[in-house]
Amino acid sequence: MKSTLKRDERRTCCPNSGGSRRACHASFFERTGFEVDSYDDGYGFVRRHAIEIHYTLVSDLDPFKKTGAVYIAGADVDRSHQQFVDRGLWLVPRHTPHGMGMEPRRRWAAGESIARITEVEDKPWEFRELELLDPNNNLLRFGQRVS
Repeated sequence: MKSTLKRDERRTCCPNSGGSRRACHASFFERTGFEVDSYDDGYGFVRRHAIEIHYTLVSDLDPFKKTGAVYIAGADVDRSHQQFVDRGLWLVPRHTPHGMGMEPRRRWAAGESIARITEVEDKPWEFRELELLDPNNNLLRFGQRVS
């Protein structure tokens, strides 16, 4: 369905996810090409091109029980994927980012980043997608229409 809103009438939706380990979180997003800013010690946001995601500090966050998810449509998936891989993201097989056994838990317990990315995949709904899990296990799925 085509939007009937004029360009200046469109609004931006900025998802808000939970985060902890603020320094690790900021470092990850800076390394992956996002601009990082904060309002105060408990609230910040990241931006990359037209993407803006807000984060609220959650001191008792368990990244293996409750996380957020964001779908980012219209991204140049292949270019974004290559940029993320070039910046050293942990590349994991498709269909396993959440079920990676104990490795993410080991990394979390050791204070290491659990951020990871999957390969790009063509979906039956005519989108090309990749999944990026941030240092708090929030899922950022990037999708691009292929038809």
